[in-house]
Amino acid sequence: MLMRALRSILAVAVMLGASLPALAAEKLKLGGTGGIIEAMRQVAPHFKAATGIEIEVIAGLGSSGALRALGDRVLDVVAAAREVKPDEAKTPLVARPFARTPLVFVTSHAKPNGLKTGDIAGIYAAGNPAWEDGTLLKIILRTRLDADSALIEEEIPGVKAAIERARRRPDVPVAPTDQDNVAIAQRLPGSFTLAGLGQIVAEKVDLRLIAIDGVMPSLDALANKSYPYEKFFYLVFAADRSAGAEKLLAFLRSPEGRKVLLATGNLAIGE
Repeated sequence: MLMRALRSILAVAVMLGASLPALAAEKLKLGGTGGIIEAMRQVAPHFKAATGIEIEVIAGLGSSGALRALGDRVLDVVAAAREVKPDEAKTPLVARPFARTPLVFVTSHAKPNGLKTGDIAGIYAAGNPAWEDGTLLKIILRTRLDADSALIEEEIPGVKAAIERARRRPDVPVAPTDQDNVAIAQRLPGSFTLAGLGQIVAEKVDLRLIAIDGVMPSLDALANKSYPYEKFFYLVFAADRSAGAEKLLAFLRSPEGRKVLLATGNLAIGE
């Protein structure tokens, strides 16, 4: 009888021992666009407290690189700045919008004047644009694959051709990542570039926002539709590995998740 009891205790111990690594291994590897990567770092401890699941945030991949890593099963979930393209889906993928933020023009200039929508194409096309006080305005471009540039090229008349013209200028810097973009903009006097408000807020970036058509970009202005330019973020994950990612999506749509997103300059998107 004593031996039977010892065997039972040993069996329970082995079972518990086997379950502990599984519990410890409950982790999501997340990568994605630099525009929301810092916000996801700030989401991570709240998500772990609520669910017990740790998020390992891997920076520097961008949307395209992260989606490739997701297809190769290096990542579990991606926070992307765009929807998935058909040729990126090696396996069935699920993409759900979870946040949006104003797409803003920013500068290192201490007191930038506001701009009209009709001014923007001319700024990119001009050889030596200047702010109203005479300070040289120095544009920063993004790569051709950048989602932010694609958005204003589509929405603002004349901007696509103007940016293509600016790409031929050897003096105009091209920022490969969201983090490079704001780093250059902070160093360059009179800089002019695009960024998501969420990145500016979450990373505490030292740049000024530029009013467009008399409206200063803000979450309130985006919510009431007085500010027109916005970028969306999508949570992307493989359909056959969705459990942890679905929990993250549910958390981001919960009151606590919405609060964290709001604090990082983003509006949550519900179902």
